[in-house]
Amino acid sequence: MKKEGFEISNYLLASKKKRFLNFFIDGVIKLIIVKLVITFLNLSEFAKEIDSLDMIERYLFWSLISFVYYGITETFLSRSPAKYFTKTIVVMQDGSKPVLMSVLARTLLRILPFEPLSFLRGRALGLHDKNSGTFVVVKSKFEEQIHEHLELISLEKS
Repeated sequence: MKKEGFEISNYLLASKKKRFLNFFIDGVIKLIIVKLVITFLNLSEFAKEIDSLDMIERYLFWSLISFVYYGITETFLSRSPAKYFTKTIVVMQDGSKPVLMSVLARTLLRILPFEPLSFLRGRALGLHDKNSGTFVVVKSKFEEQIHEHLELISLEKS
């Protein structure tokens, strides 16, 4: 749902520390998921194949895992599992839930080899945020700001 006249303020953005935690926690969760799937489906031969991959093949394998992981979680929940821990959420500029194309763009851009380094540029958005038109915000601050915005709009209309 679009929030008429609402725009994401800088103070709503998640800190670099929270963004790093998201990156790290999601990485660990993806690793655990792959290990669990291999174990439960008894795919020991597949595990050996993964271990024998060269650097490029391994990168492509983990890129595919990331694409599925982020694609599913951010499309349906607007947040990856790590974002639950850090109490952050992905939104569009107007505060609405990200559309499928924005999530897919975020996910594809994450696959770029040095994309995580784009977060080292001060307060600037990372590549996968800037180019997908999305923002990772602190959920409680965001909800408070949306509530205040909607109250103001209702007062103006009455």
